[in-house]
Amino acid sequence: MAMMRKKEKHLTNTEEELMEIFWANKAPLTSVEILEISAGRSWNGNYLHKMLRALLKKGMIEVCGIVQSKTQYARQFRPVVTKEQYAAKLVMSKGISINSLADVAVAMVDEADGSEEEKLIQQLEEIIQELKNKETMEK
Repeated sequence: MAMMRKKEKHLTNTEEELMEIFWANKAPLTSVEILEISAGRSWNGNYLHKMLRALLKKGMIEVCGIVQSKTQYARQFRPVVTKEQYAAKLVMSKGISINSLADVAVAMVDEADGSEEEKLIQQLEEIIQELKNKETMEK
């Protein structure tokens, strides 16, 4: 999935909520499906379409198909930026550079509860090993 371009604006809180719906659902979604999923929110069809247009313009989602919904056809949308890519963009926009990555990882381990700490450490060790293997192969 593509990384957000530097010139793109940050998401509003509501746009982030909508992206959370996309990230949580692995399948493409139509606006009707999004409204069903977000029934607890005060979004109406017009407001949702404005948010979808904004996310399309920001390069966060794309139209990936058209399906028949009752007597009409509906566009399907899917994210083109992962939650992790968006989080990385936010962190970097706060002035935290790649040189601070180790400090961020340590801070995340500190924030994790005891049951998650071992899992996080194992994942970091696997990432380090993958990066070492990749570096060796490129030489």
